[in-house]
Amino acid sequence: MKQSILPKTSKRNRLALLTLATLALTAISCSNDDDSTHNTEETITEEEAVEAIAMALSPESGGMVEQTNQAIYTIEEDNSATNKGEDYECGVEYESSYNISGQSGSISYDASLVWSWMMDCGSGTIPSAADFELSGTSSYDGPRISSEATTAATINIQNLEDGESSYVVNETFTFTGSQESFVQNQNAFTSTIEFTTTNLTILKANYNVASGSVYASFEGRASNGNSYDYSGTLIFTGNQTATLTMGSGNTYDLAW
Repeated sequence: MKQSILPKTSKRNRLALLTLATLALTAISCSNDDDSTHNTEETITEEEAVEAIAMALSPESGGMVEQTNQAIYTIEEDNSATNKGEDYECGVEYESSYNISGQSGSISYDASLVWSWMMDCGSGTIPSAADFELSGTSSYDGPRISSEATTAATINIQNLEDGESSYVVNETFTFTGSQESFVQNQNAFTSTIEFTTTNLTILKANYNVASGSVYASFEGRASNGNSYDYSGTLIFTGNQTATLTMGSGNTYDLAW
C-alpha cells in the first residue's frame, strides 16, 4: 500500500507531493516568507516531521498501532488451554520478549521488544485491565524515509471482559533515534517522537482503531546541530483513517 502527503490548499503555494508507503495524507499548508532563505541542509521541514510521525504511528511500518496490537495479542494468546486473558493471575508480573518483522509494499520493518505486564482485577477476581511496559529497538525502511530507533512505552488496556466489544487503551510511546529522508531536503537527522493517547477504542473483531486521540510531538536535530520542534493532535475517525492537525494549523488526512 502506498501513502502520500498531498496538499489540499495553500496560502501561497501548493506543497510538493510526498508519497509514504503506508498512509495517505492530505495537507493544508502555509509557507513562511523566509523559507527561501534557509539552507536546505539546515532545515527539518514540517512535512519531514509529519513523514516521521506518520511512519512511527503506522501499523504497516511496525509503529505504535502495531505494537499496541502486539500487547493485545499477548494477553489474548495465553499459553493455557483456554487461551484467554482470564487465566493470568492478577497482581503477578509477567514477562515476554519477541521479534516482529513485516513487509508491506515498498516498506519493511523489524522490531525487537521486551514486555512486562500485570493484570488488574479491580474488586473482582477476573482481569478487567492490563498494564504493560515495553522497551526495545525498531527500524523501518521505506521509499521516502528510513529510521532506526529505541522504543519505550507504557500501555494500559481496559475492557478485557468477554462482554466488551472493544478495548480502551491509554498509552505513552517514545521513539528516539535517527531518520534519513529521501524527499524534499533529503535530510539525515535525529529525533525524539512521543505519542500520548487518550481513550483509543480498538475493536476486538478486527483490531482496528475506531476512535480516540493522540498528542504527537517531534523534536528533531539536523546534522548541523539546529533544532526543530513540531507537535500536533491526531484524531482517529474509524475505518483505519485519522486526521493530524499540527500546531501550525496544517492538517493531514491519514489512511492505511
